[in-house]
Amino acid sequence: MQTILTTAGLPPRDAFEYWHSVACAKLIRLEAHPLDPDDFNAEMKAGALADVALLAYKTGKATGRSSLGEDLLLILPSTGVALTFGERQFEANRGNLVLLDTRERHLWCTLEPLVQIGLQIPRAALAQRIAIGEEAVNRPLPIHGDTAQLADFLRTLVKNGPSTLSPKIRLKEREHALDLVAATVGNITGATPELDSPRQLALRKVRAVIENQLTNPATDRKSIAAAVGFSERHVNRLLALEGTSATELLRRRRLAKCREVIEQSNRQISDIAREFSWINANSFARDFKREFDLTPIEARRLVHSK
Repeated sequence: MQTILTTAGLPPRDAFEYWHSVACAKLIRLEAHPLDPDDFNAEMKAGALADVALLAYKTGKATGRSSLGEDLLLILPSTGVALTFGERQFEANRGNLVLLDTRERHLWCTLEPLVQIGLQIPRAALAQRIAIGEEAVNRPLPIHGDTAQLADFLRTLVKNGPSTLSPKIRLKEREHALDLVAATVGNITGATPELDSPRQLALRKVRAVIENQLTNPATDRKSIAAAVGFSERHVNRLLALEGTSATELLRRRRLAKCREVIEQSNRQISDIAREFSWINANSFARDFKREFDLTPIEARRLVHSK
């Protein structure tokens, strides 16, 4: 990932103006204002999969209104941002993806310093695979199934960086990225996408099995492979291309689901852990902390404090 913007070393008020000018030039035209002009910093990194841009950015707290754009922008936030499209308001946060149709004007306001990654997608490139219905854009898409696969794919790309890939592999990853977005849109609209990659179809089967078996303590890589009719070696070869394995993906999806239940309910944390196959509370707390860099109790308090 190449750093295309950083405000390090700039005075806060100059930092905002610099960020605003670069964001308008490289991302989307917008009008924005800092919520704290004396405490603003930003960083933007980018990588390219041919005509699909991979983005990772951080900004201070701000609010604004977007202008019109042509591309689609898929965002995966790590922190909260409130979005308003006409009379529809919602919060995008670490629990969902949003496919923004930038032709529709919208208001936005960060709820905390913004951290998110995403893809800037030429509209025509995605339209070749699937019709882009209004029910799939400009609304939160919960992360599970195909959206979980898409989120993991984005995180892996940002972590490794497209520049580490050969031009041939970057083109393949472009096709894979568009397949994942098309599959996500198809699940929402009911349309059948024209996928380019047989690998994508196989991965969808694997992830669907994992998603349906999160609370089954007997689920392991052997049972996952058997359920999709592949060998264990083939399943892990497929997932290795995304930087994971059947065992690791199962663990991470269970932890993600645990966090979701912890944040959205008042159930005992130990009961939630057992539901997703952690017998030992200390082991669960240790795994949770390693995955999210906060304890289960801190995760619950963080949501309730907002």
